[in-house]
Amino acid sequence: MKLAIEFFSMIITITLGCLIFASVIHGNNQISEARDFYNVVVNRIEDSNGNPRVIEDCISEADKHGYQLTVRDVTVEEENPSKLVVMEYGVRMAIYEVFGNKYEKRAVIEGYAR
Repeated sequence: MKLAIEFFSMIITITLGCLIFASVIHGNNQISEARDFYNVVVNRIEDSNGNPRVIEDCISEADKHGYQLTVRDVTVEEENPSKLVVMEYGVRMAIYEVFGNKYEKRAVIEGYAR
């Protein structure tokens, strides 16, 4: 009987450990996807030389992905246009959702497109 209790306790501990590790990996994947999307947006804005139509497309695409993207013109010299690109996104931890909580951490990426 003692062996069965120890075995059951180990199975529960291993299962909880796997859930925690899976939750951390899922959170890191969300952060990685957001950073990749942000880099694509900055590159598109730079390649278009700050075209307003491209910026509007990027903002609408960010909304589809659940990100909040803002682009502000911070040009000092006309020869070197510069845009401040700020993207806010949420990271959900799956381990909280398993236990019924909807916890989301908001994160922000800021940078310039020149």
